[in-house]
Amino acid sequence: MSVTPAALGRAVPYLRCPVCGGGLRLTGPGVECERGHSFDRARHGQLTLLGPRGRRFPGDSADQVLARERVLASGAFDAVAEALVRAAGDALAGVGHPVILDAGAGTGFYLDRVVDGLGDALGIGTELSVAAARRLARVNPAVAALVADTWDGLPLADGCLDLVQVVFAPRNAAEFARVLRPGGTLVVAVPGPGHLEPLRTEAGMLTPAADKAGRLDADLAGPFALDRVRVVDAVVGVPASVAVDLALMGPSGVHLDRAGVSGRVGPAERPVRIHVEVRSYRRSLQE
Repeated sequence: MSVTPAALGRAVPYLRCPVCGGGLRLTGPGVECERGHSFDRARHGQLTLLGPRGRRFPGDSADQVLARERVLASGAFDAVAEALVRAAGDALAGVGHPVILDAGAGTGFYLDRVVDGLGDALGIGTELSVAAARRLARVNPAVAALVADTWDGLPLADGCLDLVQVVFAPRNAAEFARVLRPGGTLVVAVPGPGHLEPLRTEAGMLTPAADKAGRLDADLAGPFALDRVRVVDAVVGVPASVAVDLALMGPSGVHLDRAGVSGRVGPAERPVRIHVEVRSYRRSLQE
């Protein structure tokens, strides 16, 4: 008999059918709406809630996901996780049993830290990559893992969330505004201008667009107002193998190969700058 993970059972009241928008109820293998649209849960625990267009992009490959796991396990991004925990704690002070979405959650590394930091939260993570979603489903008993496409619309009810966080992932401002309650918080982590240097230049990685923070503020203007910015800016020493994983785990990995990056990076431990802005925005109180 299939057993539904506790977090997924808790999350169902906040979910909606990605086809018709109706509410969902638990069934043996997954969930179903009143119109009969059904969605099965995979054996690893993740629930796929893709819309009528299905999966248009594969998301990160299994190799990229493994590279990210090794990088995160190295501790290189622990300061970013700590900044996210502080942002969530400040935003949700006094909110009992908050419901949090991590859109584009990857393996759930950051959502796990935030949920544990809050103690009584329900975490919902969405991820397009199946390889990442399998790990997301196991990251924390208080986290429900969904396979969903941020650009196609989130399979969540209107105004049901207390906080949305997005860490180096695609953003859909209209959807974030729809699913957040009035007065809720959107937390976005974006790379600063010096992020991952000098590795970025040496390895031939893609260069982030200029003034990402300013463009982000402009994109979110209207439903969101900037509340606070936390800056993580530190140089960490990473082994050569982790430096290679850093180059390959993100968008640059599509254009690079491991042997070529290894040759450019060399065998020695190297310094890498972690320069990230964690920007908190308040959802307007107006519907």
